[in-house]
Formats: sequence, structure tokens, C-alpha cells
Amino acid sequence: MLAALDALPPRLDSPLLFPAARGGHIELEKLREREWALGLRAAGIAHRRIYDLRHTYATWSLAAGVDLFTLSRRMGTSLAMIDATYGHLAPDADERERVLLDAYDKRDDQAASRG
Repeated sequence: MLAALDALPPRLDSPLLFPAARGGHIELEKLREREWALGLRAAGIAHRRIYDLRHTYATWSLAAGVDLFTLSRRMGTSLAMIDATYGHLAPDADERERVLLDAYDKRDDQAASRG
């Protein structure tokens, strides 16, 4: 992605990374009509809202083991909202916590036995 962004020619007429064709901000409704819906159809993907990508990101992040605190920071929202909305998607959170605490405890025991 960074290589693709670096390959973009610099735009002196706009400080925006992705300005509209004539400069300025992209109008979300036009993006939905002209790009988003057409792209989904071309890819053979059922229609979904752009906002649904936020839910996909959160779900995949939790499945990958990202903790709720980190996810709340990345998504720019409160820990309470993340927990209320997505907390049920981390069913192995208790087991993951035990594994982390056991590993920490083991490391602490090893350091004490050397010292």
C-alpha cells in the first residue's frame, strides 16, 4: 500500500491524500454511487455499506487476538462501546488471559531462581 501511495503524483492543488477529481473533499454519496456499488457488483460481492467495513475490521482484529483496549484506540471509540458491541466475539479472552498470566508468572519464577 505504501508503494502505491508513493507512486501517486504529488498534487499541488490540494493537501488531501485522496481529493475529488476537481480537488476538494470527495462527496460520500457520489462515491457510494459511482465507485462503491459498482466495485461490489464487479467483484460479485453482495451490497453492503461502507460503514460495515468498520465491523469487519473489529471482528477480524478480535479473531486475530487484538485486545479490546488496543482496538478501542485504533477505532477511536471507548472501551465500553467496543466491549458492548464486539466483546462477545472474543469468547476465548479468559483463556488467553490465563495463558498470558501464566507465561508472566513463569518468567518471574525463572528470574527469581537465577537471582
